[in-house]
Amino acid sequence: MKTYRMNALMAGVLYFLGSVFGVLSAVVGGELISSIVQGKPLSGSALLSFVIADSSRLIGGSFFILMMGISLAAMTAFLYPVFRKDSKELALGMLIFRGTLEGAWYFMTTLGYLALFALGSEYLATGANSAELRSMIKVLYQFQDLLAPTGTILFLVGATCLYISFYRTRLIPRWLSVWGLVGVIPYMAFALLHLFRMDRGVGLYLQMLLMPQEMVMAFWLIIKGFDRVALDRTMSDKRTE
Repeated sequence: MKTYRMNALMAGVLYFLGSVFGVLSAVVGGELISSIVQGKPLSGSALLSFVIADSSRLIGGSFFILMMGISLAAMTAFLYPVFRKDSKELALGMLIFRGTLEGAWYFMTTLGYLALFALGSEYLATGANSAELRSMIKVLYQFQDLLAPTGTILFLVGATCLYISFYRTRLIPRWLSVWGLVGVIPYMAFALLHLFRMDRGVGLYLQMLLMPQEMVMAFWLIIKGFDRVALDRTMSDKRTE
């Protein structure tokens, strides 16, 4: 029977690369991107000064956001052939939310930051008296700030389908799947608090349970792959609950 070792390896590698690209986007992108990632939006003169000062860094940060989106969206293509043997509904949910919708969100986010770069460059070229450009920068940044938790919600819906599939199939240890499912809850709280402007600086702590889980799962898939017994049971479609 096919081992699907390459599927597990590629899923783990793409998971790992997506996480690395995400960290690099915040580091390279400067204070502007970091403020949205951390759920601590800028305002007033601070926003304008960082748009001007970090405008060149937005190019690098946007590139890594795009690479993150491509990596994580492609990851679902390697897990779908296995998961659909267990539940087509869950596999499709993962593919739609973690693949198509989350991938589209990354592209929109990338375009938004590139537009901020263009506005920042135009502001520098025209001088500090352009009220219209200041308003456009503010509105676009606020849109990016609202887009971030929206994408997080899409990611968490897809992640829930993924972890349930892993739990049902036992392709990885169940404790790792449960860790992911538990981590979704505070992460979703962070997304909703951020979306409705109720976050009081606790967002990073609400994300901390799920962030290391994804790295552990990535390395598990790379090193261990799928459990052979569980894979045989899933592929034979004779598993009972």
